Amino acid sequence: MDDTIKIVVADDNDLMRQIIVDTLSDDEGILVAGEAADGEAAVDLIINERPDIVLLDLVMPKLDGMGVMDKIKNTPELQDYSPEYIILSAAGREEIISEALNSGASYFMMKPFDGEALLKRIKYIASGAPQEISVSSEAPVNKEYGLDRRIAELLRKEGVPVKMIGYKYLCDAIELVVKDLDDVVSVTKNVYPIVAQIHETSSGNVERNIRYVIETTWNKHGGHTTGVFADMTKKPTNTEFILTCAEQIKFHS
Repeated sequence: MDDTIKIVVADDNDLMRQIIVDTLSDDEGILVAGEAADGEAAVDLIINERPDIVLLDLVMPKLDGMGVMDKIKNTPELQDYSPEYIILSAAGREEIISEALNSGASYFMMKPFDGEALLKRIKYIASGAPQEISVSSEAPVNKEYGLDRRIAELLRKEGVPVKMIGYKYLCDAIELVVKDLDDVVSVTKNVYPIVAQIHETSSGNVERNIRYVIETTWNKHGGHTTGVFADMTKKPTNTEFILTCAEQIKFHS
């Protein structure tokens, strides 16, 4: 009996699809059956390949993620087949999460996601174990998911551009500080090297990209941000921005 988990990846971002495929490729128990860059291609791929699990973005050309799930559900020749869906999305508002789960998704993970957590979730769902996350109006009850989501929501309120590389570094830096706030001696000495290791880059590159995304955010809003830093007259340093966001999440969420 073949226990290989068959996966289809649907995301319009070429880099994100590559990241997902690279995350899964080292696991011999997972087969990536195909990739789709838009919703219509995703539907065709699902019909042809009949994967066990679909990793699905919500915002795609031609047909969005909700439309993909609905089309598969209402395709006559697929009445005996229904894949599991894991939504990977940067859109983390409660109503979007609720709609995705009610549309048939088994799980919702915010971008940027943790590769190990994704692999564990895929294997858990494929095992047929009962889902601790039901289709309801509540967000998934998962500690790591909740932290990712709170960070993404805070940065959204600050107006931080999601598509910049520094955004991913900033999310990871804030998460590390939230988890170990009392023991962080220096963002430069303690946090940047870990983020650099995660992304296989240098500490200097992490620092520069975080500085650039903060500067871009600051300038975009006319010399301030729209949330926690709205009253500041001077652009926060990387350390000020990271520590303030971490404190906001840890003590006020």
